[in-house]
Amino acid sequence: MKYLICPLCAESLSINTQGISCSNRHQYDRAKEGYFNLLPVQHKNSREPGDAKQQLQARRDFLQAEFFSPLLQALLQLIPAEAESFLDIGCGEGYFTKGISDAFSGADLYGLDIAKAGVRLAAKQTNHNITYIVASSYTLPVANSSMDIITRIYAPSKDEELARVLKPQGKLIIITPGENHLLALRNYIYQELRPHPKPQPPAGFIEFSQQQLTFALNVPPGEHTNALLQMTPFAWRLQPAMCEQIIANGLKDTADFQLSVYQLA
Repeated sequence: MKYLICPLCAESLSINTQGISCSNRHQYDRAKEGYFNLLPVQHKNSREPGDAKQQLQARRDFLQAEFFSPLLQALLQLIPAEAESFLDIGCGEGYFTKGISDAFSGADLYGLDIAKAGVRLAAKQTNHNITYIVASSYTLPVANSSMDIITRIYAPSKDEELARVLKPQGKLIIITPGENHLLALRNYIYQELRPHPKPQPPAGFIEFSQQQLTFALNVPPGEHTNALLQMTPFAWRLQPAMCEQIIANGLKDTADFQLSVYQLA
């Protein structure tokens, strides 16, 4: 727990028989699945913040079918072999966190998400070197200058917090949708498509590298197409009849991502 700090007083956290605690006796129990809840009630923006359980389960079903395996492999190529400490912000059900863990089995990894349902799913199949935490990405319970690598995939965060926890020579990797991501699906919904804006460096960072990753996405009819719809906001925008039609026919589409690497300015 050398990289975790108390979300209430910012003191270091250490392991005890119930879970972890700081010198000010703020105690955080270990859940039966193995994760820690470091989200004080004053940091919540709703009763159950983050993605809904149904959306997270759909994401697990889709990602475990390896449709986004090319994205995981591209992400791993960006990480220096000597990296020893990782923070995955917005880890959700843990697909990418586990992928990093498999490739860097000797490193310390922290998977963080504000959605307890996602962290619970992730922790059920955790690798030995991953610590999952429920916490806010805007108030990271992580020590100053402690992370070699921060990954942020489709997740919000606070620029100052990213800069605070990253080591001086560390790398911040942000993955965002590209202009053609799920273009066929979006054409079902919108009369006019607006391109995603080009990623800009967070405050306090400079661009180290940027690349585009595009690959075909052929999703067969049935459960996997349904999972794709349910894990995105698009299901809520589609008419039920159209949703049923897409699920019955499957989806031939494009996966398109921007992979941006930043370092401290």
